[in-house]
Amino acid sequence: MLMGRLQQWGTTRVVVVVLGGLLLLYGANTLYGYYQLSRMHLRPVAPSYFMVLGFPSSEMAERRWKIIITQEVPKVVEVPREQRFMRPELGAEESNLRRIDIEEVLKVCPTILTEQHIEKVWVERREAETLRARPEYFVVHLRLTPEGRARLWRYARTYVARPRALGEPPSDERILLLVNKQPWAAPIIRAEVASSWWLLSRAAALQTSDVQIQPIYDEEIAREIADGFQRARGLSPIHGRL
Repeated sequence: MLMGRLQQWGTTRVVVVVLGGLLLLYGANTLYGYYQLSRMHLRPVAPSYFMVLGFPSSEMAERRWKIIITQEVPKVVEVPREQRFMRPELGAEESNLRRIDIEEVLKVCPTILTEQHIEKVWVERREAETLRARPEYFVVHLRLTPEGRARLWRYARTYVARPRALGEPPSDERILLLVNKQPWAAPIIRAEVASSWWLLSRAAALQTSDVQIQPIYDEEIAREIADGFQRARGLSPIHGRL
């Protein structure tokens, strides 16, 4: 009986030591991955077929540029100086607003990501949680490469987490997702993307999806984003219903 208990205690001790060692190794590997991502040297990237552009709110306000979303499709417009510059950037397009040519947008707005910084794009169908005209919506997921995560995090640290002047109102920081120079989505970057925890959780491989664009109620838009990524990477487009 005593020998059996000693053997059981010895086995338990070995298991605890092994698990502890694995946890320490996992933790050290995660911290090292976070260190590499946070210190990664990032060069400016040129626009591409599939890309995500930054749209810094303070700089765009100086230019009087803002995003207007009509029928779920974003466009960049210029607000006249005599007209009040209002947010949010969601609503019907007004006839007196000049639409900015996409080539000008590409020259001004920084390129954060291209298809080279994205591993996978897929679409998820979800049921609407509240009563709406449409019972379902779609979520476009982007899984980024390590460099892509570092780029998005660095951009968020610069613009989302930037210090604000006294009395400066908070503003939504949007990004523009384009396929073949056509904007298809303008999601808001959440503040958590600028946090160290967001990058650390990606280094620890705790998340399969790094970016979620939602809600998208038009299935064709969701499919165009996913198929656009496939075309940019030279892969076969996704056919059929999602």
